[in-house]
Formats: sequence, C-alpha cells, structure tokens
Amino acid sequence: MRMTTARPAARELAIGDRVHIQQGHRSIPTLLAHVGTIVEVFRAPPGSCLVRIDGDPDRLREWFFYGDEVATGDA
Repeated sequence: MRMTTARPAARELAIGDRVHIQQGHRSIPTLLAHVGTIVEVFRAPPGSCLVRIDGDPDRLREWFFYGDEVATGDA
C-alpha cells in the first residue's frame, strides 16, 4: 500500500509579503522576475494584489497582479 503525504496548504498573501513576479495568464513581460512588496490584497479575484516593485523610479507606483503572477519566498 502506497502512503501519500498531504502537501502543506499554500499560505494566503498578506500585506508586506515579498513576492517575485512570474509568468501568468496576463503577465507584463517587462516586469517578469522583478521583486516587490505587497501593499494591498483583494478577495476578488482571489489572490490578486497591488505590489510596489523594487527599483521602480516612481517609488509610489503600485502594480496590480493576479494570484498566478506572484510567488512568495515560501513558494
């Protein structure tokens, strides 16, 4: 009998999380592989958030990303 272990549940995104921008269904190519900090998380669509990208010349600019476009260091 083969035993399987459950994968740990993915932690929900939170304000202040450091994230990496990754390829998703609607990704902005010039932002792929950048790192940033979550400043707001939305319930709908699930996992969507606003992120400030490190090194952005406009330090107050916030970018909207869907959940499939960001990965935390935990991922």
